[in-house]
Amino acid sequence: MKYFLVTIALIQVVTLMLFFGAVSYRHEIATTLWERWHREEVALIDPDNAELHFTIAEYFFNKGSYDIALAEKYYRRAIALEPGHLLAHYQLGRILFIQGKFGSALAEIDEVLRVDPEYEKAYYMLGLINGYAGDLDQAIYGFSEFIKRDDFNWAGHNDLAWIYFKKGDYQKTKEVAAMGVKNAPYNPWINNIYGMALLNLGETEAARDALTVALRESEKMIPEDWGKSYPGNDPAVYAKGLEETRTVIRHNLALLDK
Repeated sequence: MKYFLVTIALIQVVTLMLFFGAVSYRHEIATTLWERWHREEVALIDPDNAELHFTIAEYFFNKGSYDIALAEKYYRRAIALEPGHLLAHYQLGRILFIQGKFGSALAEIDEVLRVDPEYEKAYYMLGLINGYAGDLDQAIYGFSEFIKRDDFNWAGHNDLAWIYFKKGDYQKTKEVAAMGVKNAPYNPWINNIYGMALLNLGETEAARDALTVALRESEKMIPEDWGKSYPGNDPAVYAKGLEETRTVIRHNLALLDK
């Protein structure tokens, strides 16, 4: 509590100093204090600085701490100050997606694409949000546009294959997943969806090979590896998420012996 009061007092002194004198240094001082303290109160020093608010939001969105309520608060402040702030809209869309607010998330991603129609990550999010919302055709559009702009990223092929799998089109699932396996031959996720497509097409031995790779590689992973494939999630769920991934792959392998 003593430290908190001292911090507040220092911020009040700096704020008064800036107001009455060194206004031209406001951005630099606020940024320096944020980097040193990582306390919300620093925003009071430079309340009209969209980039400062964005930086604070980034910190709370898994770049030092994890509090998506605070992250959302500061992304929204950044947007209020700079309505065309592409990255703030994008990150806010991701947060709304995590919260299951698909309509609001899509609105943010649409704004990103209005600002920059070539922002490739927005197309991935367009696919992901629509996939979970159940609009599979729009999900296909999003992931396909992402792959056009980043053909090497396994995640685009993996999630597009996932959508085709949900539609029951196992041949298309196989074709898309095969491209992902080519780019990431030891990735557990792409090998899992590839194996499931093969299994549903009756290619059991090839399916076993793919699923065996998926399980072997997933068992080499640590929770932080899982988190890199699911950025934006609470680090506290990484271990559980990794184990659930392994459980799904084991289940799929077991289907081969039924």
